[in-house]
Amino acid sequence: MINKFQMQFSVSNALNKWLKADLPRLPNKEGQRVGVHSLTSDEQTFCWQLNIIDNGPAVYRERARHKTIIACEANSRFIVFIPVDTKLTLDELAARLQMQWQYSLAETLQQLRAIPSSDIAMLLSELAELHMDTHWVKNTDLSISGHISDAALWVSQALAEQGLNELPSDLCTDLAIHLNTQKKRANNQTQKFMPIVKMMDYCQGILLEPQSLPAKPDLASATNTAAESAAAESAAAESAAANSTLVGGNIVQLSDYRK
Repeated sequence: MINKFQMQFSVSNALNKWLKADLPRLPNKEGQRVGVHSLTSDEQTFCWQLNIIDNGPAVYRERARHKTIIACEANSRFIVFIPVDTKLTLDELAARLQMQWQYSLAETLQQLRAIPSSDIAMLLSELAELHMDTHWVKNTDLSISGHISDAALWVSQALAEQGLNELPSDLCTDLAIHLNTQKKRANNQTQKFMPIVKMMDYCQGILLEPQSLPAKPDLASATNTAAESAAAESAAAESAAANSTLVGGNIVQLSDYRK
């Protein structure tokens, strides 16, 4: 097993202020502005970009205290949601993020039916054995911010449509599954990719014995499964045009979201 493995959480200015933390910035790199360094996960560092959004206008007192922390993994653009209504310590937030990204990974793989449940359990068991040190910095990767803004729109629209003040756990999971099975494109890549597939690639790469792990989901099969699931929803065809939103070149449709 890897001796030194670090989870690096890069938080936006807004989240840093909400946490009331005095976090360090990443070391300056030549040619980059301070506080907007690009993030990349590798075999020793697992990088996540974090931001926080209000669940509703501040004029609505009840909604104002409910917020959602959105975390996006640097390489795969894998998204997770953390609903909050009280301040968290860094340790508390790290624990919730650690639990939520693995839970979202397992639930997404289950939904795609790409690999057997026993293999998913094996993967989670292997990941649980990794010793991950946590490192916090104040930084915003602008290339990841667009994906977080996209996810934030989904949160706002889902809350508005269902008349909710906060995201319940099942809605967090369903939104994450939907976004993590949609094809995306990173700034430095020419071809589109599916976040769940890239996340599986990364997880296998950081473990000591990748041959004992389940095979990664087949991209074509996963895409077809997700498409068939979306097509099965009768509401999708009826309101797709009305609910379309263009964000950063990606068209997302709330009517495609599986309730």
